[in-house]
Amino acid sequence: MKRNSKIVTKLGIALLVAATIFVSCDKEFIIKTNSVANLIVVNSLFTGQEKLSVTVTKNMHPQKTQEVIELKEAKVSLFENNVFIEELTYEKTPADSIGKFISNTTPVPGIVYKIVAETTEDDIPQKASSQSELPQKVEIVSDTAIWLKWITEEDSAFSLRFYFEIEFNDPPGNNYYYISAAAPVLKLDTTNNIREFYTWQYAEILSGELPGHQLYINNSLLFSDATFQSKKKKITGTATMYNNVDYLFSNQDLSKLEKGNIYILDKSKLHIELHSLSKDAYNFCSSYAKRMRLQDDIYSEPIIIYSNVKNGLGIFAGENISSTDVPIKY
Repeated sequence: MKRNSKIVTKLGIALLVAATIFVSCDKEFIIKTNSVANLIVVNSLFTGQEKLSVTVTKNMHPQKTQEVIELKEAKVSLFENNVFIEELTYEKTPADSIGKFISNTTPVPGIVYKIVAETTEDDIPQKASSQSELPQKVEIVSDTAIWLKWITEEDSAFSLRFYFEIEFNDPPGNNYYYISAAAPVLKLDTTNNIREFYTWQYAEILSGELPGHQLYINNSLLFSDATFQSKKKKITGTATMYNNVDYLFSNQDLSKLEKGNIYILDKSKLHIELHSLSKDAYNFCSSYAKRMRLQDDIYSEPIIIYSNVKNGLGIFAGENISSTDVPIKY
């Protein structure tokens, strides 16, 4: 059985910049310099839960530096149904690895959002643009989670396995999704007797209800409704998480964890998220999933990450998220 850590913080757009540029970094991939150098990179997977924001950077030269160069002075404009709404403001907090251009607009379904980024580099004006919509939010209508005992003592000592099922109504038309399951990891301050949320541990999901699915970030499963269009859909499967702190943090430097704290897995609930994706968002996620799948195959062809930015690179697309906290039945 696999023994790697499954704590992965949710990837933000800043962490996907490299993925949106070109291809897997461990393969030689030569591109004519004048075809890719100095392009604007616009990245945003916007949701209906927060104000729309984008990162605007300069693409990494394939034969030079791997540094991401922010275009902090860029002019970034937002349009709704081709009508100018506002100019976005650059912000960067101490927690941000890359600053963002923030709007005052929280996206809603039914509107075409367009972003235009303009900059002048080396006295050469550039303008990149993209547009997309926010899909309808698909609510989870029922859910269940039941603890399952492993067959062997070795498995039960290191991991927990849960049977789960969720149900939702698939809207008319072509729809795209990914689903994840996680449990909270809690930090216990033994000095002050305080318990607080620390991070999510994302479960390994096994399900036979999603033919043709792909493994995506945070152990999620990426799929379309091609086999169940416009019907009520029930997804069943198992979610496996790791019970031992050594495995919980096997990809982290244990010396950096705060002393005097104990880190434990909250076994009382599963947090399940269903992400409804626009077609552009699905194409991006699908190309990234393929890159993840083939990154260790030295004989595979380089994977080009999907981009929908005109005169530039990157992804500008919408996703809508529904979630539920499912009490685990023992």
